[in-house]
Amino acid sequence: MSIDKDKFSKKFGQHLKDIREGRKIRTEKVSLRKLEQISEIDFSQIHRIEKGESSPSLLTLKALADALQISLKDLIDF
Repeated sequence: MSIDKDKFSKKFGQHLKDIREGRKIRTEKVSLRKLEQISEIDFSQIHRIEKGESSPSLLTLKALADALQISLKDLIDF
């Protein structure tokens, strides 16, 4: 099975952005700066993930899910 890594990363990034902006799962918006403060993940790293330019580690995914107050399953189920 072959995975198009760029397409996958961009799709996940858009999913994360949709969650953060309250379009999926959550109803409350969270700014990038606020997510940076809560998750302790650098703003630029979150931005690169949302643009599909970076693949987050499992620890980063867990920190983002916790900061967004959603389950890790909800974060990666897109």
